[in-house]
Amino acid sequence: MRTLSPLRGLCLVAIASTPLMAGADPGEEAINRYCSGCHQVGNGDNGWSRISAQRKTPEGWDMTVARMQLMHGLELPGEARRDIVKYLADTRGLAPEESAPQRALIERRLNRIESFDHPSYQEMCARCHTGGRAQLQRRPLEEWEQLMHFHVGQFQTIEYQAMARDRDWFEIALDEIAPWLAETQGLESAAWEAWQDAEAASPEGDWQLWGHWPGEGDFYADVTITAAEGEDAYALSLAGAFTSGRSLEGAGRAVVYTGYEWRANLSLNGRDFKQVLDLSGERPSGRLFDDHDEAFGMRVEMAPREAAAPGLVASLPASLKAGTRNRLVLLGHGLAEGEIDLGEGVTLREVIERGDSRLVLDVETAADLSPGWLPVAVGEVGADTLLAGYHQVDRLEVSPALGVARVGNDRTPPVSGVFSALGYLGEGEEAIPLGQVPVRWSVAPWDEIAERDEDAKFAGVLDAATGIFSPAGAGPNPLRQYNANNVGNLRVTASVVGQEEVQDEAQLIVTVQRWNNPPLR
Repeated sequence: MRTLSPLRGLCLVAIASTPLMAGADPGEEAINRYCSGCHQVGNGDNGWSRISAQRKTPEGWDMTVARMQLMHGLELPGEARRDIVKYLADTRGLAPEESAPQRALIERRLNRIESFDHPSYQEMCARCHTGGRAQLQRRPLEEWEQLMHFHVGQFQTIEYQAMARDRDWFEIALDEIAPWLAETQGLESAAWEAWQDAEAASPEGDWQLWGHWPGEGDFYADVTITAAEGEDAYALSLAGAFTSGRSLEGAGRAVVYTGYEWRANLSLNGRDFKQVLDLSGERPSGRLFDDHDEAFGMRVEMAPREAAAPGLVASLPASLKAGTRNRLVLLGHGLAEGEIDLGEGVTLREVIERGDSRLVLDVETAADLSPGWLPVAVGEVGADTLLAGYHQVDRLEVSPALGVARVGNDRTPPVSGVFSALGYLGEGEEAIPLGQVPVRWSVAPWDEIAERDEDAKFAGVLDAATGIFSPAGAGPNPLRQYNANNVGNLRVTASVVGQEEVQDEAQLIVTVQRWNNPPLR
């Protein structure tokens, strides 16, 4: 016979005696059934103790429910967990303006350097997890204080760790950090009230999507979104191509939280991805990423295939080099008719595909093409800063400037290093972005220690054509001194093809596995 801890037994007894609310939302019903044993039901609109005094993203609420299961023994069916997260994200979520500063964290864009407006918040809180995790929550002062108490109670060594034992951590947390968070991230906000009153638009319909797939190139796709079974649930299908001409096909399912937080699972050309989008604007944007290797992902944008006004929204690629032949894709509205003019020095050889929302063109640029913005016009539709022409790349910028890759094994998948190189024409504020330009990638030791330990030999392999670093397997490695792991400190360099003197570099730290992998770190 299994015994229960006193807390767990108390919760289960209370749950058994909690009446269900007839006709309630499935999530509300699940909270009453599984949560109200510990979180007291309030009167009127007061909801539940502690729960109703917080607002979070869908990932934030899911992490809270997971903690209840892991730390307090909550037994919760998977369907009930989904219902609870959906209900709380819808009724106690964040408005688009509130989540906007931390979209990179929500989209799991790795290798970010955080900065905050408080002098000690970084050392006090963001030394253990991202500072953005707390920035994606809203609480009154009492709840922020409760969070400080929780940290000391749950993580007893927190006051003795580095950047804590040199100060009165608990006093600073209560007297400085909690009031600052309550002032900047209080429970009530005009943005949330306005969003609650707004009527959310349905994503159903036909869209066009575009982005850049690392190692594959620019791509575009027609996306059809239809309603599926379940609250705010949708099915989507994608049909498109890379600018190389290779086809791109996919399908998936999604749920919308809080009226704008799109979360999807989909397969593209046989590879599984997660998709996070912000639907609140006219042109939704977000990221696709491999859930097992979050560094591998791509930023994407979407626009309705039918729009009230004609216009151009994107060019793939973003620039054309003089004296070359390219496949050029123009996306927008009102493109089905009218003369196609790409400016002096650009010859239209063939119209491969033409529709109201997309042009696929075979173009050739003259050797004496004038560098700068190319005036693009399709009938009455035009754009002066959509497509650039160039002879030479004046500046190269590698991103991220500091990357982290992780070795892996069967239990913990490796995390790649994915680098991109963006070219610029000109210097300073007037520089014209050229987008992705052809480069060759190389890797070398970052310093003398990395050279001595042969980090470039053992830490992994950088693809010279794509800028994708594949880390080695987890150690220990008997071929390394002291049987060391396959970690490393590397210098990643990109050189413009044909202009090897134009370079930029980044640092890549190859380190051990990530053992704790929550949705918001």
